[in-house]
Amino acid sequence: MVRIDEKEPIEAPVTVVSPLPAIGVLVLCCALWGYSFPVMQFATRAFDRHLLGGGAAVGDWQKFASRALFNGIRFGLAAILYGAVTWRRQRRFSRHDVVGGAVVGTFFAMGMLLQVTGLLWVFPSVSSFFTALPVVFAPVAQALFLKGPVGRATWMAVGLAVVGIVLLSWPKPQAAAEHSQISTPPIPYLGEMLTIAGAAVFTAEIICVHHFGQSADAVRLTFVMLITTAVLSGLAGVVLGGGSMVQAGALAGLVRDHEAAWTMATLVAFSSVMALHLMNTYQPRVSPAIASVVYCTEPLFGTLFSLLFATEHLTRPTIAGGLVVIVSVLMVATAGPDPKLAAEGHLGQ
Repeated sequence: MVRIDEKEPIEAPVTVVSPLPAIGVLVLCCALWGYSFPVMQFATRAFDRHLLGGGAAVGDWQKFASRALFNGIRFGLAAILYGAVTWRRQRRFSRHDVVGGAVVGTFFAMGMLLQVTGLLWVFPSVSSFFTALPVVFAPVAQALFLKGPVGRATWMAVGLAVVGIVLLSWPKPQAAAEHSQISTPPIPYLGEMLTIAGAAVFTAEIICVHHFGQSADAVRLTFVMLITTAVLSGLAGVVLGGGSMVQAGALAGLVRDHEAAWTMATLVAFSSVMALHLMNTYQPRVSPAIASVVYCTEPLFGTLFSLLFATEHLTRPTIAGGLVVIVSVLMVATAGPDPKLAAEGHLGQ
């Protein structure tokens, strides 16, 4: 006789959230950051015009100090705007909110400062390739430090993305931007080494956003991140001698400068506030390996906006590299979910 009062325990099914919405939002973030590539050239030109006087004999460290101060002002304004828009959420900060925002902001500020210093001595095409190295670093870090499996499709997408970045960054004298200028470094390959170091720091940022994003509130984390980035960038500018540049006349000139005004306003609103809020909200919903591949679309959008702003000419390597990057992102977007990550954090792989 079969007993019907004893039943086998039924395990609750694991709900796997599709990564497609998060990937789509991260692509939008890359578009907003890509917009900043040509606009940053106009913005830093305006800052140099007022803070440095636009002289040709200005030293490399003075230029770097000017750009560090620019980052400090940019992200300081972004923190003020973001805090004003989200002030109802800026209360009851948890330890994860504060620590996560400070750690992510520290890595973000360090990466940007290393990148902008390297740009003094390397061409933008070389910098863009090395800055995209997190597509290689992040899956390795995910496997080593997060003990998270990286699927075969993701590794294939990583390989394709690297090929696409190489094509996008291939030396193209006929496509050189008008405002790109480099000087001889005091140490051979110093620019390349600093830019690679910046890529490693950006990888740490991607890992930290994924780690703290699982428990921290994205809005409060973003607010702390912006404040941290502004403070550290501003301090770096002052330490490097930029404090003497901040004078009432120079600041008044910047406020009245139409080029400085529209570039700063759009960089703050779109490439800083909106992009970083979306990044901190949606990146934790995918693995660091996937995020790093999606972020490879940033140079693609940078090239497109450079064309729109007439700062770069379209070439065959650019077209080929862009298509390869798009294919790599589509491979990630259509790959099946990783069972382990899905079970632990409901992530798409």
